[in-house]
Amino acid sequence: MSRPTSPVWASPIISPLQLRHLRYPDRERILWADAICINQTDDAERSREVLQMGSIYSNAIQVIVWLGPSEDDSTLALETLDRIGRGVDFDRRSFAVISEPGAWAEALETNAEMLKAESPRWVAIAKLIRRGWFHRLWVFQEISLATSSSVVAGECSIDWELFRLGLYWIWYKINDLNRLPGVPYIENPSTNSLHGLLNVSDRNVNTSVNFLSALDLTRKSLCSDKKDRLFAIQGLLPPVEQRLITPDYSLRTEEVYKATTTSCIDLYGRLALLPYCVLQSSPSDVELPSWVPDFSFQDAPEPISYSGAAGCALGSYSLHERDILVVQGVKVAEITEAWASNITQQSTNDELGKVWCDWGKQVSLSAAYVAGGHMDDALVETLLCGQTKENGPDNFGWSPSGEVYKDLLLAPENFNGETQDNRSDGPDRELVFPLSRRSVIGRAFFKTAEGYVGVCPESVKSRDYVVVILECDVPLVLRPDQDNRANFRIVGECYVPGIMKAEGILGHLPSGWTERTLISKDRGLIMVYEQGSMKTQRDPRASALPPGWRIMFGTMYYPLENEPEDERVWDSAWFMNEDTGETTACDPRLTPELLMKRGVDIREFRLV
Repeated sequence: MSRPTSPVWASPIISPLQLRHLRYPDRERILWADAICINQTDDAERSREVLQMGSIYSNAIQVIVWLGPSEDDSTLALETLDRIGRGVDFDRRSFAVISEPGAWAEALETNAEMLKAESPRWVAIAKLIRRGWFHRLWVFQEISLATSSSVVAGECSIDWELFRLGLYWIWYKINDLNRLPGVPYIENPSTNSLHGLLNVSDRNVNTSVNFLSALDLTRKSLCSDKKDRLFAIQGLLPPVEQRLITPDYSLRTEEVYKATTTSCIDLYGRLALLPYCVLQSSPSDVELPSWVPDFSFQDAPEPISYSGAAGCALGSYSLHERDILVVQGVKVAEITEAWASNITQQSTNDELGKVWCDWGKQVSLSAAYVAGGHMDDALVETLLCGQTKENGPDNFGWSPSGEVYKDLLLAPENFNGETQDNRSDGPDRELVFPLSRRSVIGRAFFKTAEGYVGVCPESVKSRDYVVVILECDVPLVLRPDQDNRANFRIVGECYVPGIMKAEGILGHLPSGWTERTLISKDRGLIMVYEQGSMKTQRDPRASALPPGWRIMFGTMYYPLENEPEDERVWDSAWFMNEDTGETTACDPRLTPELLMKRGVDIREFRLV
């Protein structure tokens, strides 16, 4: 049988109307639709076909995204996105939308009256992106693996790439558009699955994403079978990671989640999935050890980004009988009090402002902070989970400085009951609200006996521990078992100013040194240490390397003995043993044994 020369249609066929829109009037057209080409009631067939779907989409001449019939001015919406997309570009590294000189998009950006006059277009787009297709988990694979794709609503069709660029521009202008009278609220793509769809469908980069990124990008999407939280992303992954997930619908959800978690630990030799574990406030029908994430839990707080709490320390861990995972780490603090935010995506700005006010009243803003600096700075950093100019990567997007945030979040008006929506602090305020909302949803503010403050899942209780686990980038809150104090349950990841950059293990930087972060070419996090005009990845807190070891730069395929002058081409540093040829991303100076010699209280935690 010859290979079909007709496109694959990637949406379920549920009515003759859709077929009438997609068929050719004068010749044959071959369509493939998963909903009818796979027997959805046969678990064995579904398990086999899931492994083939990636190949089907990537080899198709074209994938057609069927959004439904023409309604709510959908033709106007698609024509508008097509026109905008032809005049803009998106810089993925800086997360910036760039309009071409003379393009319609540029005129809209500089002419407020023109933007207002085109309000019917923004109304149509707001309604279009609320359609069900954008919320389905399985469409990630369809749109990511396609070599060519188009978006169809009724009789109107545009190229996906123009659709994607047009939506990035909408995202860029979302605050201006949402202020226009008569335009229904356009939800920020970062709060739903649209952000992930735009990210994975960039034809200018390698479309495969790693396992953790795929989890983050798809976490807001919907599926009917909880096992599909993993099965639906298998085809997105590079070949080495596809082995983490073995589609088998005959297994229980708990078996699938645990098998994938243990496979991830074995493959990477790191505890990268522990921050995805959340102790839910309400009982779940998926019963798992606390160190196995419930991948179906969609109300988990937003992941904490750009943390290096464990540095490059090397830890050991082992899986024991009765589903006990034994890990090593440092107890940093013990929580004494906590206050839940009770904020949701639907909460008003006034309700969010009240949280800032209530949390701010729990501390003395002018007092010194235990990790250095002042409490007001620590509180602002906490409210935003570190998403400030000082803490975020220099070469990824843009955020106002902590001082700007402090003026907004800790302004006197927040403490005297003034209505937030009646205030006008410029564009910075419009950035603060969505960032702070994402940071506090599902989280509680806490204080510790040692003087730290932070945020963590709302299920936190007093006497829980703040712990830095070796081989885990983000600090965790652990709860000691009442019957066996050697056992702990994971409450969830936390953000605590003063321990996010390995201070809990290595202490603070020597006098005269500062640190900042960069995103490497391979999207990893790089710590940059500076003293005067010198900049390096060599941590000044670390001791001399053990005999035979040396720090290396570049990649393992193109190793460099020294850091390139231009930090824009930096890769993450790594280590090589010249005697044995061993290479590792972990710092050989930061083994549990050597850390204990430095006086670090490394202990075992039995996670149940």
